[in-house]
Amino acid sequence: MKNIVNSRTTTVLIFVIALFLCHTASATGGDVGWYEIHCNVDGASVYFDGVYKGQIHSGVLSVGVYTTATPYSSVSVQKDGYYTATAQLPTTPAAGETANVYVTLNPVASPTQSEYGSIYVSSSPSGARIHLNDQYQGLSPITLSGLRPGSYSIDAEMDGYETAETTVTVSAGTTRNVYLTLVSPGSVSVESNPTDAYVYVNGAMVGKTPYVVTGLSSGDHEFMVTKNGYYNWKKTITVLEGQQRSIYATLQPIENTQGILVTSEPSGAKIYLDGVYQGETMSGQAYPITDVSTGIHSLILELDGYPDYKTSVSIVEGGSPVEINAVMGESPAVTTGSIHITSTPSGATIYLDDIYEGAITPYTLSGVSAGEHTVTLRLEGYSDGISKVTVTGGEVEQLSIGLAPGSSSGGTVQPTSTPLPGFVALTALVALAAAFIFFVSKRE
Repeated sequence: MKNIVNSRTTTVLIFVIALFLCHTASATGGDVGWYEIHCNVDGASVYFDGVYKGQIHSGVLSVGVYTTATPYSSVSVQKDGYYTATAQLPTTPAAGETANVYVTLNPVASPTQSEYGSIYVSSSPSGARIHLNDQYQGLSPITLSGLRPGSYSIDAEMDGYETAETTVTVSAGTTRNVYLTLVSPGSVSVESNPTDAYVYVNGAMVGKTPYVVTGLSSGDHEFMVTKNGYYNWKKTITVLEGQQRSIYATLQPIENTQGILVTSEPSGAKIYLDGVYQGETMSGQAYPITDVSTGIHSLILELDGYPDYKTSVSIVEGGSPVEINAVMGESPAVTTGSIHITSTPSGATIYLDDIYEGAITPYTLSGVSAGEHTVTLRLEGYSDGISKVTVTGGEVEQLSIGLAPGSSSGGTVQPTSTPLPGFVALTALVALAAAFIFFVSKRE
């Protein structure tokens, strides 16, 4: 009988250990990298290794992937009326990094196209982004078909080169050949203290320091270097064709990154945040409001002889101070927009910038601050769907995300100290096993 008890005890322990190993092996997650899929056709569906990821909107779809997950190898883009395009995905980007993939969809030829013309566009170097009347079409070389007779503007652009453009007249039943040569202009080498700061050129973010900005046309360009916890650094640089200049930005630290910097024209305006008086705007420097909690706040400036200046301010945890430059007597621009979020399948919980929104798809998030945001969708039985979206003030952005069957990371995006569900279940199994052993031993 003792041997039977030992055998049963061993069997139970082996079962518990196997469950623990399975639970450990099934854990997924990790840091997130990004694929930016660029396509010339909005509404086209994007698949990674046959798994639906979403639709192209405004020429691009951002897809988040865990760096520790099994890497995807290929992307295919398809839409009715176009030939399906397939491309190899580059190596999974590192956490926080972005890999750009450009895919061109060509329309399926119609048997009756005699009343239309076409344009064959090639460039030196090839692989340039081609725009027809300012609308992205694909990468060169490319044939633009189904064009009604008339005049069209064509431009080709590529990182590190000046944009080349021309105008073409299309006739019915003919194909025009266009060859565009892109010229490599000047460049600027940017370094900073501290390093790993964002570099902006003429208002557009181009990379992190140390960084060499290429493809700059001759003339003046505004450079700005920013980093959380430091004041922005700005300088105008004159660039000459074929030459490289160097700049070094020393960033000054600020004590609190959770704040609002307020200036007004004219100065001396009284500042109220959520109805609480803060102080008055100063001449020559910003008035700092520190220790502002995350979320959306109401800001009002009052000055005798002027209408009140009212606006909303969105504070994001870990973000840089929000700068408010109020021109008294003028209404502030709309600084918030909306995101209409759908998923396949529907019913997924929505997280915006790692914060649970208390809503499920389909749903429209309103009052979202203008700028880039990260949307994460979670649904039981499916892997997390992650995408980036840029919100424009006063507009509604459309976002469609496909969820692949698999294990969801569950819980909230931010890690917590709460025990994992698997750990709780494992603890219960161990307790049951101990009770079973005790019961058998008691009977013996």
